Amino acid sequence: MKKFFAAAMLFGAMTACCGGRNDKPLAGTNWKLVSMEGIPAAIIDSEEDAFTLLFNGEEMMVSGRTNCNRFFGNYEAIDGTLAFGDNMGMTRMACPNMEYEQPFVDMLDQVDGFSINGDMLTLTGDGQVLATFKAVELPASEE
Repeated sequence: MKKFFAAAMLFGAMTACCGGRNDKPLAGTNWKLVSMEGIPAAIIDSEEDAFTLLFNGEEMMVSGRTNCNRFFGNYEAIDGTLAFGDNMGMTRMACPNMEYEQPFVDMLDQVDGFSINGDMLTLTGDGQVLATFKAVELPASEE
């Protein structure tokens, strides 16, 4: 019984330390903004596909949506560094609360790194947290 208990404790310690976390992959995961300075939570949560990112690892393309317009472009991610391409394309519709779109786009321009902890993605720039995203399931029409 003591050997069984010791083995169970060792297994528990190993999973708590190293194997218990199941990080989502950057590519292929729908990421929804959770927090960003300058954008109120009520605006972030107003629509389930607002302020989202989706990375396509095969084509090294990123697409997403602000609270109004859709965007797409290239990205590069290597060992925790992340850079979005200079020539991102974007639709140009006019919507309510447009004042929150530009800060989101500007934040993407400042990104130079990322980290993933479970289902949370943190984008950083110059060592500072710029925005936090959560892995979500979007409606099939949005993927």
